[in-house]
Amino acid sequence: MDLLNQIRTLAAQGVKLKDAEAFIGRAFTPDEATAFRKAATARRLQRAAEAAAAAKRRREEAERRERDNIAAQLAGTSWPEPRKAKTDLERQHEHRARARELGEFPWIAHPTERWMCGLSLLRFGLRYCLGEGKMLKRPPSPRMIGFVKALETTIRYGGNRHVRWPRGKGKSTWVKIAALWALVYGYRHFVVIVAATKPMAEEETAELWRFCTEDPLFAADFPEIAMPLADVALTPQRMRVQTYKGRKTHITDNTRFSYKRFAAIPGMPHTGGILAARGADQAIRGLNIGSARPDFVFIDDPQTDDAAKSPAQVEKIEDRIQGALIGLGETNRIIAAVMASTPIEPDDVSERYADPERHPEWITTTERFVYSWGPEDWRDRYLAEVRKDNLNRDVLLTLSRHFYQTHRAEIEKGAAVLDDSDFDPALEISAYQHALNMLHIMKPKRFNSEMQMKPTRAQGVFRISASDVSKRLNGYPMLVVPPECDQGAVAFCDVNAVAGLRWAIMAFGAGRVTAIVAYGSYPPTGRLFPEGTPESAVPRFLAPALRAVAKGIQAANLRTVDGEPVRVRGLCFDGGWQTETVALVCQELDGKCGMSVCWSKGYSAKEYSYYHHEKARAVKNLRAAEMCHTWATANGIYLALNSDYWREMAQTAFLASPLQPSSCSFWGNDALTHYNFADEVCAESLVGKSDHPRYGTVWEWKKTGPNHFGDVLYGCMAYGAIRGNFDSMNRLAATDDMQRVAKARKVRYVYRP
Repeated sequence: MDLLNQIRTLAAQGVKLKDAEAFIGRAFTPDEATAFRKAATARRLQRAAEAAAAAKRRREEAERRERDNIAAQLAGTSWPEPRKAKTDLERQHEHRARARELGEFPWIAHPTERWMCGLSLLRFGLRYCLGEGKMLKRPPSPRMIGFVKALETTIRYGGNRHVRWPRGKGKSTWVKIAALWALVYGYRHFVVIVAATKPMAEEETAELWRFCTEDPLFAADFPEIAMPLADVALTPQRMRVQTYKGRKTHITDNTRFSYKRFAAIPGMPHTGGILAARGADQAIRGLNIGSARPDFVFIDDPQTDDAAKSPAQVEKIEDRIQGALIGLGETNRIIAAVMASTPIEPDDVSERYADPERHPEWITTTERFVYSWGPEDWRDRYLAEVRKDNLNRDVLLTLSRHFYQTHRAEIEKGAAVLDDSDFDPALEISAYQHALNMLHIMKPKRFNSEMQMKPTRAQGVFRISASDVSKRLNGYPMLVVPPECDQGAVAFCDVNAVAGLRWAIMAFGAGRVTAIVAYGSYPPTGRLFPEGTPESAVPRFLAPALRAVAKGIQAANLRTVDGEPVRVRGLCFDGGWQTETVALVCQELDGKCGMSVCWSKGYSAKEYSYYHHEKARAVKNLRAAEMCHTWATANGIYLALNSDYWREMAQTAFLASPLQPSSCSFWGNDALTHYNFADEVCAESLVGKSDHPRYGTVWEWKKTGPNHFGDVLYGCMAYGAIRGNFDSMNRLAATDDMQRVAKARKVRYVYRP
């Protein structure tokens, strides 16, 4: 470019003369200055023409708008606002809103089938959950169908249902299907799945979540459930922004608090259901999400193997179910609770909730794998063939399968199983053969527990219930000693800070026949002293109470059937609490109120001194009887007794018929009168009994509630034994085993204040 053209370009760009000269680096010549001015003038003329044209266009646009406005007013319509150009930010927001929008739902593929499945849980499960790779592998058996219908009733109307089925028979699967059915049809809105541990519960909720996303048939019939899940692809980032018609769906997969919320779609009332997971060992109380409280709780095998063996853990799980879980619901609707369990150990969580005496509020359904066995000899012969196959390392079980096929009629004679289709066709011929194989693999103890719902109890372990105990009635009136109890009567009083004084009078007869002729409490309110009373002030309340009980027992009008008076020859107070006060009152009353008065202390089998028991036989003024003896201390002579042994002796007395040998009974004919007493007798259950090389026989008791009258009962028997009223059993009172244990333990004391 030559210099003149460069100068004209600078002028056309609006550069001033001095700036242009500075750019060139010298002053312009006259010709150059003239060229610059001509170019600058041309630029100004051009800009003026452009401005005039723009003004003309605006004027014409204004005139056109005015004409249109007048025309619109004449036509009765309002003039629309001029459309403004969108900014980049507005266009970006619109794009993001379109990306977040869920869009319109497709038509329901099979509306009639969907409606019919809403009327029947069984139909829903068979249509959507049965098939390869789904939750159900085969149709339910006739017994399972009955359970499914009962489960449907529970979901619709509420209540507590407990189902006990053999492991692997589909009880948990059907309850999960029921939870999904309740959510998608709106029968329940907030479902909580509780398993033994939190990860197990979370896996069950994740399985339902995946099913709603991946199953094509379910997605076609329930687009409002499946489409939002497929849209977010189960990613939390997408869930937080998903909208439907501009409103958030609030679909959630919260891993911190372990709950999942389905998308809430406006205009569709059965959407937005919540599915939460909790472990039985977690804090559950007060669970609510967005002001919603659970209305359906599924408790799936709430105990682990270790928890089932621990009485403390079992009691903890039981308390959590009764308190935290059942109380989760709202006050205006009965919560639906379903528990699926399989017993593991005697008196575990499953066993407790299957006991109608302990939990009558739960409707329990128990099914066994085998309802009736075939001939025992043929069963043993088949199992012998199975053992031969195992020793030969034959995984195909050739010998046993051939034996079963040959003698199938004889082996299965009279046999009945839960489901005839429950066997492996590749290796087995029938469900009964499968049961025999499982019996061989699991061994009888585990098979009886987890397949037959009958946990094997330890040797010598028994069970009694408050209902059975309260029915042991002899028919005689209160304070009347039956003719069979002609060996005297004694009384025992349990001392407790909260429950007060519980006492009973027991009459004894030959052959260990016992009868409770009277019992009661003092004071009637239960507490001996007001709450907050310091320990030092307790004797001021306790001593008068002990005297009042002794006076009342002394004044008891005991008589025979013929009306002859019967005296209470002895009274024993429990001295395990406030020992010094109890001992002082006993010394004060002994022999001065017409009867012998002493105090006692109970010890467990591991604490009871067999050494002192044997020594008490040879010491003057001391006695030894069946698992009890007297011993001298600074607080006087007291009765030491093996409480574990006498607790078993007292409870087993109610297994015999009234007034028969080794029996115990109540007065009267009304069992309801003695139910509270019987309930406290059964508040400790025997769960284990074994021989220990150091301690001899050892009992394992599980406490389930207040047991004060239970302590009174075995206290009466032990006190009667030391006084000679209760027939002794010399074999148990002094045996070689007792002497052996006494030498092994070398116990030098038994009393501890």
